[in-house]
Amino acid sequence: MPRVTLIDRYVGRTVLGALVLVLLALLPLFTILDLVQQLDDVGKGDYGFVDALRYELMVLPRRALDLLPFIVLTSTTIGLAVLSHFGETMAMRSCGVSRRRLGLAVVKVGLALVVLAAVSDEFLASPLNRQATRERAVALEGREVLLSEDGFWMHAGSRFVSIGQVLHGRLPQEIDILEEGEDGHLQRFVHAREADIANPRCWLLRDVMVKHLGPGAPLSERVEELPWDSYLSLKQVEMLQLEPHVMSPAQLFGYARYLRQTAQNPSRYDMAFWQRATLPLVTGAMVLLALPAGFGRPRSSDTGKLVLLAVAVGLGFQVVSQLAANAGLVFSIPAPVVTLGPVLLVFAGAFWLLRRAG
Repeated sequence: MPRVTLIDRYVGRTVLGALVLVLLALLPLFTILDLVQQLDDVGKGDYGFVDALRYELMVLPRRALDLLPFIVLTSTTIGLAVLSHFGETMAMRSCGVSRRRLGLAVVKVGLALVVLAAVSDEFLASPLNRQATRERAVALEGREVLLSEDGFWMHAGSRFVSIGQVLHGRLPQEIDILEEGEDGHLQRFVHAREADIANPRCWLLRDVMVKHLGPGAPLSERVEELPWDSYLSLKQVEMLQLEPHVMSPAQLFGYARYLRQTAQNPSRYDMAFWQRATLPLVTGAMVLLALPAGFGRPRSSDTGKLVLLAVAVGLGFQVVSQLAANAGLVFSIPAPVVTLGPVLLVFAGAFWLLRRAG
């Protein structure tokens, strides 16, 4: 048992070391490229260079997760190819360690990465990305928007809108609308439990209480639904409508269910949810696909070729997956079919290569 534990640790340390190196090579590159694009917005509103740097740091976990299948495939291939190239895999096998046992050591690392990806997506990467996106939008708008712990304050002239929270990243809740008259006194107050802002120019307020505060006694009325012509700018409304790539898996699932319940098209959010939900499966498939790299000949000149092949396969999978998602949206193909199809192909290819190597 001690020898098995040592093998797990050694193989795991080698693979994780390669993963760290790949991360250190890729993340700064993508961050710098995105930061250059961010510089076009520096100086708008209250958005400065420090804000751009803060934004890039906050979206790093999301960027790492988006690249995770490619990173795992490349780093696992590098780690195993290095072990094979220097004869360490052969030495382990000469001590009675089977290929299956070596593969199991790598799979354990992959399972740890799968769990880490699933947890960090929901509780770290998505919340940070959501906060970064909204802080950036607020800074670009300058003093027209105030981001508080409870939600948003927005104003246009003498009219103010308070948003308590945004459910599923798309549904404003606990909305207060305050409108002043020409004399500067509060003229009308509207409170709604939630709003559907599918039409940014005309919100549908639900469970509404309206108070008219003109001369005389205040008049109050309560209605189930109330169309409201929004006077907020499109940029202000966009802060309340997170794009699918910014939302967490739970938000995507909840909002897609809401759209189905209200007879709206949920295809974009279904597709985004399944892409995120299958990310751990894709990561695991990439680990299996890289396993044959550890079964090569010592001192073989194929190490560089294996790494280049892994890079090509990883990039190809990213491109094919995105093309399949776009085709699925255009031709109304169910999201599970579109997202699971490429993953199953990778699993099939991995098992085929393992059978050939074994």
